[in-house]
Amino acid sequence: MRYARYILIELKVILLRIPIVLFFSIIFPLMMMVIVVGSEGNIEIGDGFHLTDKYIMIASGIGLVPLCLVSLPVSIAAERESGVMERYVLFGINPFAIIGSKVTVHMMIAIIQFTLVCVFAKIVFNLSIPDALTLFSFIMHYLLAAVFTLSVGVMLGLLTTRVQIVQVAGLALMFMILALSGGFNEFSTLPENVQGVMDYFPVKYLMNDFISIWFKTELFLGEFFQLTLGYLTVTGIIIYVLMRRAFKFHFSFQSLSPLDTSSKHGKA
Repeated sequence: MRYARYILIELKVILLRIPIVLFFSIIFPLMMMVIVVGSEGNIEIGDGFHLTDKYIMIASGIGLVPLCLVSLPVSIAAERESGVMERYVLFGINPFAIIGSKVTVHMMIAIIQFTLVCVFAKIVFNLSIPDALTLFSFIMHYLLAAVFTLSVGVMLGLLTTRVQIVQVAGLALMFMILALSGGFNEFSTLPENVQGVMDYFPVKYLMNDFISIWFKTELFLGEFFQLTLGYLTVTGIIIYVLMRRAFKFHFSFQSLSPLDTSSKHGKA
């Protein structure tokens, strides 16, 4: 119950005090959809599908990447720089619970963003909604891509307490990923060596390959799952190491036995 309260507080802070999140994660993808799909006239691309059925993948990625690589790491770094997170820990809150509440809130916003993209596309451009099984498969793939991207954001936020450094690094990484994943242009027009490199990055699959799920040609992207789960294993280890370094005073205190802590209080 206590952690649920942390999540509600974090959600309020993100939505009310960081308006850039609302713009880049929710408003900007919808703007891009109106500009791109509207200018092309929502042309038919075969088998009864239209451009909007393809563009919701790109819009989802455009909203997810800044949320995970800018908003989340900046939120972590800002509380570390100001000392707020350290005070939380000193009051007995587990640092993993603090980071976990931030990740949970950003995941909730990612789900809301994807839902709004689909609802908007359905109302304005008559988006074709697949059957329940296909939609479930797509959502599972989307959530896995979101979890990976959030883990990268956590790593970025734990690397330094300087908010400006994290913000600049996050923005640079965001624009680079979007540009190389087909967010601003057609992915197939990129150089072949760039396409080959991006085949090893999960967000590329979200913005390009997930279309095969939506179009009902595949229900499971095995290469994407294997790649992403492998990355999550590595990032999980790195995050644990960074957490031990960032909150070493907390883990040092925890490692003391009750006898050690009582003797230290007695000496004091």
